[in-house]
Parts: sequence; C-alpha cells; structure tokens
Amino acid sequence: MPQTIELKDGQIGLFGYGSLLLKSSMERTLGRPYQGDPIVCRVDGWRRTWNAITPNDRFFYLEDGRKHYPASIIYLNVVPDRGSINGLVYVIDAEHLPGFDQREFTYSRVDVRAQLDLAVEGGPVWMYVGKPPFLFAGPASPRDAAVRRSYLQIVESGLSDLGEDFRSTYERSTTRRPRPTSSTTGRSEGRQVRLQRFRFRRST
Repeated sequence: MPQTIELKDGQIGLFGYGSLLLKSSMERTLGRPYQGDPIVCRVDGWRRTWNAITPNDRFFYLEDGRKHYPASIIYLNVVPDRGSINGLVYVIDAEHLPGFDQREFTYSRVDVRAQLDLAVEGGPVWMYVGKPPFLFAGPASPRDAAVRRSYLQIVESGLSDLGEDFRSTYERSTTRRPRPTSSTTGRSEGRQVRLQRFRFRRST
C-alpha cells in the first residue's frame, strides 16, 4: 500500500524538485521553521531540465575587467516526459501559498497529486512549472544566460542532506547542465554575486 498524506482543512501539499530540496531554503519563504520532515516521493510524467529563465538587470560577472550582465538567469524546471522525478512534499497552510507564488513568479502551479507515488487525501499537491514566456531553447551567446552559483549551492546542499540514493535518482531524472565556459564573481547592490556562465547552441 502506498503511503497516504491526509491534508487537513486549509492545508495543501507543495512538491519541491530544485531549490526546495533544501529545507532551510523552503523555510525562508515560509517564514518559520517547518515542523517535521518533508516526504520523499516521486512524480510520474516529468523530467527536470535547465530551461527556466528570469530576466536579469542586476547580477553580473567580470570578464577582462568589465561587467557583463546576462540577459537572463537560469533555473531548474520540469517538462512532460515518460519518466519520473524525485522530490519532496511539504504540507503547509494554504495561507502561505502566495509567498511561494511570489518566489516562483515565472512558474505556474500544477496539481500533481494524481501522479505521485503516494496517496493524497483532502487537497491538492502543487508543483511549479515554468511559464512559456520564461522558457528558452538555447541562447546564441554565453552572455545571454547564466546560473547563480548560490543557486547551485542550494541544490547541492539539499542533495547532500538527502543522501546518495536520492542524489542518484535526481541525476538520472535531470537533464545535464550545459558545460561551463567560465566562472566569475561580481557585486550587485553591495552583495557578492557568483555566476556560472554557460555556452549553448541555438535549437534548430
């Protein structure tokens, strides 16, 4: 028998597959410590990939002593697929959902409770899927897009906390990141910003 999540009135489930794999990252948006542990599970019909972008006018990297502002910052996303992805389900009060919607403003919410490898009663389980205007097939220049190193560190910390079995499944269900061409550091609004720059080929 699959595990069952019973959502009380006013509760929802939230499926995390990227930065939400790190509990402390989720708690920063929640605004308080999360009680208990999230539930490790799987969602069928999806694959993780690096194709979600957020417009950028703030983060930069240095090259030859000059600042370069990538047009977009790249994040993890999910796309329909015959496989499945692993992740975490958090149970939260629905009143906290607007904060996560704001965090994931370039994503739409999709109810995936019917695709989970566990049973859910009493409410939806939301997963964030990139909105079409914020997806790309591949920029023509490495200056078009970059990944914040802090984002990579958040995902890596989450994977480290979840163990080798989880990591192995994550890697099998995730499209490889583009090969980096350089790694540099800049400052934006007084904060140190680290970007990992990637080279892409434009899709045909």
